[in-house]
Amino acid sequence: MPKSNAAIVSKARAMYGKRLTPSDWDNLLNCANVTEAAAYLKSNTEYGTVLGELRDNEVHRGELEALLRAKIVRDTARLGHYDMSMGKGVGRFLIGWMEVQVILHNVIRVEAHQAPNIRSSSNFLAETSRLDIRALEMAEAFDQVLEALEGSVYHKLVLPFRPTDGAFKDFTGLENALYTYLYGLLYDIIEHNSTRTARQQLHQLVDSYVDLENYARIVRLKAYYHASESQTRACLLPFGSIPKDKISEMIAADTPKQVTAIMEQTRIGKRTLHLPYDTPDTLESLVRYRDAHKNIFFSSESSVVMLSYVFLMETELQGLIHLIEGLRYQVPKTEIKRLLSPYHFV
Repeated sequence: MPKSNAAIVSKARAMYGKRLTPSDWDNLLNCANVTEAAAYLKSNTEYGTVLGELRDNEVHRGELEALLRAKIVRDTARLGHYDMSMGKGVGRFLIGWMEVQVILHNVIRVEAHQAPNIRSSSNFLAETSRLDIRALEMAEAFDQVLEALEGSVYHKLVLPFRPTDGAFKDFTGLENALYTYLYGLLYDIIEHNSTRTARQQLHQLVDSYVDLENYARIVRLKAYYHASESQTRACLLPFGSIPKDKISEMIAADTPKQVTAIMEQTRIGKRTLHLPYDTPDTLESLVRYRDAHKNIFFSSESSVVMLSYVFLMETELQGLIHLIEGLRYQVPKTEIKRLLSPYHFV
């Protein structure tokens, strides 16, 4: 392995070594409320590096989520800096990934009527991105978010979701539009990756995520929203390894049980549906964690290790969001734990 690649792999593994431990998750589950959980993260974990200015007596769920995401942005910036110094294409995806996170964070913040809050974690992005990151972070209304995105590819992606009656209603649609662009960029990078081994590993990692994410969305839309076929198709990422005819069959299915039966016929279904899981959402998280965890320790491809780290930290963040929401609504601890990846506790 070239020395530059080895340096990136070592850095990512060292950063992953600072993830939340099983003891951390147990302690967080035992917190009485969101404020107590935020205080624990601030004092006992690496998230303290972005929670330093959080006021313990005035913790807002939206602000806490934005700050927790800031750690991933900061960590990704550090890896992106290493990658771009070598001229590899994955750096472009990492910058795009950070831009999408910052856009979504600030839409959440604006719609929650929270004051602007510039964080040092975005210094690297402000210096590297073509976006006006400072203007985005200072936005106080959705239209100001759009102004900050003027001249970028994101402007035309976000514009259709501009509130028309004062209320922002389609965050899922906005997420899907941005992630469709982002994963399109990633697949283009994968196809131009320099080694066949890296392409194979990256395809399995990303295809598995997209396939299971689409499966989870179809089941969710069938179970809770009774969405039409056209509405369901509009909510899916147009990528992955599931054949188009199988996607169409799942969309046309009448029940979640029928969707699962069709999924079982696919390659990804045969590889994953035998695993113990409660919901399709937890299955996606479980498989993403399992695949990325294996890659970060056993792959020698820097691009694969970097993306695996991003996926692992996103899985951890999703777990924290589930936990925070559970504490906020006083959900029983057994129910909160059921929503978390079992890998957090081993």
